[in-house]
Amino acid sequence: MIYFGVDPGSVYTGFGIIKAASPGVFVHMDSGRICCGKRPFSERLALIYKHLSSLISEYNPDCIVVEQLFVHKNAMSALKLGHARGVALLVAAQSTAQVVEYTPRQVKLALTGYGAAQKDQVAFMVQKMLALNASPSSDAADALALAITHANASKLLLLSS
Repeated sequence: MIYFGVDPGSVYTGFGIIKAASPGVFVHMDSGRICCGKRPFSERLALIYKHLSSLISEYNPDCIVVEQLFVHKNAMSALKLGHARGVALLVAAQSTAQVVEYTPRQVKLALTGYGAAQKDQVAFMVQKMLALNASPSSDAADALALAITHANASKLLLLSS
């Protein structure tokens, strides 16, 4: 199974792709971030759409995992994040993959055992779990963490049925 994680953002959208080699063992296939910069907002959304569509076509994942929106203190930031998330969900829905969502708290709890873990703790666990030589960018680490979380949850669901 191939799991594709997406950490949506209007400036940087993280992506992470892993393959389940065996139960609890995952292979890093690709990860990074889509850099949208300061261009007009509509162009940023189009760029996210284009890059995610291309990556999904290239890797043909079985499952796409998107981070759920969390409460934001700044209404405008939350709105922009919601737009980027909507684009990610649209691209995912247009594929043949299963689409699932997790909150940041669920992912942190699943990877570190602590739902309020810091970003560097999540990145550290991702690096160790995937045997990466270096820590990925925070956006890529979050996307990989989403993919790992669902891959592990899927394994547990299969074992319990």
